[in-house]
Amino acid sequence: MIENIKNILDDFEEIDGYKIIETKNSSEELFFVKKELDIARSKDVQHFKVTVYKNFQEDGKKYKGSSTFDIHPSMNENEIKEAIKDNIFASGFVKNQYYDLPINENKSIDNVKSKFATMQLSDWMPKLTEALYINDKEEMGGINSAELFLDRVYTRIINSEGIDRNFESYKGMIEFITAWKYDEEIELYKRLTFSDYEPNVISDTVKEMIFLAKERAKAKKTVASGKYKVILRDEPVKEILKYYVDKTNTENIYNEMSNIKIGECIQGDNIKGDSISLEIDPHMKNSIYSKPFDDNGTILSKVNIIKDGKLKMYHGDFRHSYYLNTKATGNIHNFKIKSGTKSIEDMKREEYVELVTFSDFQLDSVTGNFGGEIRLGWYFDGENTIPITGGSLSGNINDIHSNIFLSKELQIADGFIGPKAIEMFNVSIAGE
Repeated sequence: MIENIKNILDDFEEIDGYKIIETKNSSEELFFVKKELDIARSKDVQHFKVTVYKNFQEDGKKYKGSSTFDIHPSMNENEIKEAIKDNIFASGFVKNQYYDLPINENKSIDNVKSKFATMQLSDWMPKLTEALYINDKEEMGGINSAELFLDRVYTRIINSEGIDRNFESYKGMIEFITAWKYDEEIELYKRLTFSDYEPNVISDTVKEMIFLAKERAKAKKTVASGKYKVILRDEPVKEILKYYVDKTNTENIYNEMSNIKIGECIQGDNIKGDSISLEIDPHMKNSIYSKPFDDNGTILSKVNIIKDGKLKMYHGDFRHSYYLNTKATGNIHNFKIKSGTKSIEDMKREEYVELVTFSDFQLDSVTGNFGGEIRLGWYFDGENTIPITGGSLSGNINDIHSNIFLSKELQIADGFIGPKAIEMFNVSIAGE
């Protein structure tokens, strides 16, 4: 059908360019209540997403309008033509600064490598289930519910400038809730993504989440309000460090949501702690975000963005890179941050608050503000370590990142490779 859509688009002289993205998604899904399978289902879905472009001028300025819409496999030729006409009209109201469309590059690309390609999707589900429950052995707590998804995704992109390429990838996701009961039952949620069969990653994650649920059940209070040395650990570390990915993206630079310039030190000129080194990598192992090209057809490769705190180059999509007259890296969602100089053990040699789970930890990449409601952490007063819960963390990364320390230990999770912990000073906690 994609060839039919392409032929119809080629007949429209009013169009100044187009893009078609075809996806075929085959999936297996399992839903569990505790250890009992509740629902199992399979799906096969095909999508066509079309973008039409229209060049025009107003008051001497050149614009490239665009409109994106879905074409369903059940649509006939007349319905497709009507949808295209409607969206050509709509594109004339979109005043994007003019830009060229990406052209074809004569480079070879490969599928994302995965063990899942060696068998049918359904044959992997018992193996993934076993990895999920192998460490669920505690009497007072464990997995309360779980949802397991495994998708095989075929993607093909065609545009009016000669791009025509495709690849196949795998996307796995497990969402589960661990519970523990002392006086009352508590629950912790976890989302785990993967693109390859690595059962130890799944089983170790479950083991860690059961431990955290047990610790959360013990926690009864938080610390007094004040400023503390905070050791941030695990998932929130990625959210903090993603700040540097956002600040160096061409779209944010163009829209003046970031003013960092190439050659500048992104942490300021007086770094007392560890400097940031950032790399984006479209081929990261076991990441659902790994791909050989992006949604514009730009072929992707590994790029160093920040080296020892200094910005080397921007990264981003073809359009905004065109506006900034810089090389388009394409949209790459995997990123690596180099490990630091301190071990987690070194970070814990004096009074600290270690925080590991939040109800909703967020960082605003425009302002640098971050924070969240504390679900679980530990307070060490110099002698004793106690689990804490409640209260909230808040701060601004621009106030502290000239003096942060990154752990030597690394974590690998959800398209991120980087320090497992960050040590930050004089961070506010609203507590008792």
